[in-house]
Amino acid sequence: MKKTGMIFVGLFALAACDVPPIVSDYNGDSVTIVTSSFQSRETSLPAAQAEATRICQTGGKTRAEYASTRANPNTYEYFNLFLCL
Repeated sequence: MKKTGMIFVGLFALAACDVPPIVSDYNGDSVTIVTSSFQSRETSLPAAQAEATRICQTGGKTRAEYASTRANPNTYEYFNLFLCL
């Protein structure tokens, strides 16, 4: 029983590790960045902002402006929408 508990604790700790932001959608005018809901918003949103700015700049725009966030409780993800300006 103790071994099983230790395995679950280890898996939970692994799930809470830092997950880099992922670009899920880009159309030239906006970009959607997916972040994990296991991370705090204070750490994940600046990382998503930096990734959105990088993606927008590769498309010829100068900056990314935060627009909104959708949460998916089934997959523990946030979908952050940024406008490329």
